[in-house]
Amino acid sequence: MPNARVICGEGGTFLHLGWTTVSSFAPIERFPLAALTVARGTPFIDIRPISDVIAFANVPRVARGGSVDADHSSAGQSVSLTTYIDMVEKLGASITNDPRPCRST
Repeated sequence: MPNARVICGEGGTFLHLGWTTVSSFAPIERFPLAALTVARGTPFIDIRPISDVIAFANVPRVARGGSVDADHSSAGQSVSLTTYIDMVEKLGASITNDPRPCRST
């Protein structure tokens, strides 16, 4: 699933699998299903280090089913998972099992 991901924030841990979201109000260590998917290679986005909650709230959502909006600058728009990761990483999120292609420097 190209848009599958696990996100951990102050509100708990969320496992996003296509159109399905499963959550727990606990850290990933206490959510066995999420921990298992990360261990098997699903991208893990830890947003707990992000301190600018306003900037984070303005990040577009991840597209479901591959439908990406061309103009993702307004609220309610969607972007690809890799674009989302680019955006939240700039805000301080840490990424495990990064699905983006390796970048040469």
